[in-house]
Amino acid sequence: MAQQETWLIKHAVTGRSFADSRKQVFDCRLELADGVFRFTLQELSREAAEAIVRYSEELNVFRFVTPADDGPVVKHWYYVTPESVKYNDQTGGLTFEAGSEIEYHPEEYWGD
Repeated sequence: MAQQETWLIKHAVTGRSFADSRKQVFDCRLELADGVFRFTLQELSREAAEAIVRYSEELNVFRFVTPADDGPVVKHWYYVTPESVKYNDQTGGLTFEAGSEIEYHPEEYWGD
């Protein structure tokens, strides 16, 4: 079994979800270059993309990675750079960047 990723784009940390790959079908690619995380989303609804642009000052992106070996899920939390959020109306693509990431490993947060 290959590694599985789940994506969640939210307004603030506990606010409204704009995109959730468990409930919506969209493609999200992530690249790391020069210390910057670059996201490209395709097939996201226009309504969701426009809301993400509108709330670009308050976005959080979460990526949950389930390892192929059925190990514990690793959570990645990205802080979006607001001015980087762009929607291309012609291609339907949404792009944005994050300058930082917090990675949570469940085994590091549970006592013995």
